[in-house]
Amino acid sequence: MLNKEKFSYDPKELRKIIFSLIIIAIFWIIPPISPITKAGMEVIGVFIGAVLLLSMVDIVWPVFFCFAILPLTGVVSINEVIAGSLGSWIITFVIASFIMTTALNKSGFTSRLTIYYMTRKFASKSPWLFTFSFYSIAMIIGMFMDQVPAAAFFLLFSKEVLSKIGYTKEDKYSHVLTMGSVFAVNIGGAMTPISHSLVMLGLGIFQEITGQTINLLTYMTYAVPVGLILFILLCFTVKVIIRPDIWKLDNFDVKTLIDKNKKEMGLVEKTTVVIFFATVLMWILPGILALFLPKDNALMSFLSQFSITFWAVVAVVLFAVIRINNEPILDLKETLENDFQWGVILFISIGVVLGSVVSNPGVGLNDFIIDKLNPLLTNTSTVLIVMILAFATLFLTNFASNVTTITVMTTVAVTLAKAGNTVDPVAIAITTTMCGSLAFILPSSFAPIAMLHSDEFSDKKMIITTGILMVVFSTVLTTFIGYNIVS
Repeated sequence: MLNKEKFSYDPKELRKIIFSLIIIAIFWIIPPISPITKAGMEVIGVFIGAVLLLSMVDIVWPVFFCFAILPLTGVVSINEVIAGSLGSWIITFVIASFIMTTALNKSGFTSRLTIYYMTRKFASKSPWLFTFSFYSIAMIIGMFMDQVPAAAFFLLFSKEVLSKIGYTKEDKYSHVLTMGSVFAVNIGGAMTPISHSLVMLGLGIFQEITGQTINLLTYMTYAVPVGLILFILLCFTVKVIIRPDIWKLDNFDVKTLIDKNKKEMGLVEKTTVVIFFATVLMWILPGILALFLPKDNALMSFLSQFSITFWAVVAVVLFAVIRINNEPILDLKETLENDFQWGVILFISIGVVLGSVVSNPGVGLNDFIIDKLNPLLTNTSTVLIVMILAFATLFLTNFASNVTTITVMTTVAVTLAKAGNTVDPVAIAITTTMCGSLAFILPSSFAPIAMLHSDEFSDKKMIITTGILMVVFSTVLTTFIGYNIVS
């Protein structure tokens, strides 16, 4: 007998969907609050409802829901919504950089670099140097690779290391090594825009709102010093506050990490590394040269014709076209079909367009924020404003999706800065973008943290307490160091 088919929903999920739709409906019904327009109220309702759906229900179908409902507000057409989301250069760049990261990983270079780094003499001089070397290579890999595959790699690699040393999942050192490596990956991921969709989301929102771009070198000028100090404070916290038992490391031979079956770098791996890092160099070269050459210099004028997306696309083409032993360096069809998180791409795309539409002059939200907050912030110091925005971003991103947090907080922060306050728009956009990338506490914040919480060698209480400390450190560093470097 065939099972009888019927419509059915999970009650909890259905309640979340209904709640989100009610929020949208309320904003479509209530009278506008001047200077917000009627269409503006509808846009804000869609913004809030979409954020709730994306955070609580699903990261894919609410994107298409936004495609359908945003044009009904009259502020944008469906073609403009699609052009500002899936058609944005940011999405092309994110896809291309993901492909570059996949090529680097599949070539075996990530594993080779990690093992090579960990078997150097400096790493074996003391147990603490070994531990911090492990963290540092995780941070370095995190600077050039998407955080999710990087975190997955180091969780597996840390298990291998711990088993060889003799630590079990009950030992505090096991908890420290796994937690510190994932925290270090997230710090590295926040330090550069290279292969990092969260950073590119924040920079894209800034461009959509202001019409200006933030140079990748400018972002790194802010984020690298902040990230390095934050990394040092992570090491300090582990050594001085947590203080795990490290005596088993005294007699550990790091040479046991060497894979005796690992071959020398082949042509595929070498070619992949050259293409990857040559592309990274072309991304940051204009910013470096701008420090020494005038804008009208012939070389600067030539390089200005090519965006970072151009070089990323060229790299993808090279990975597909260059063949070794009649095989492409990377099979793009297989990669896009089997190794790609298209849901994340859609998620990011709607985040970019929501920030743009909400700040549209036809909405009136910018004028509303200026009218309401300007009097409150007139006599407030720049430091306090930056600190409030930094902490609010860090607080939100450690509880909810960082894509949602960066979308909301960067939009608000840049709008405030444009209002004529003393806050620097570029510096505050980088602040909210970096803070939105620094997730440490709850599994709901970011996939690597969810992976860390679920790992058998982790301790949830340690993750949360150390994560809270990292949020405090991040607030202080972004406010007093990062913001002032760029501003």
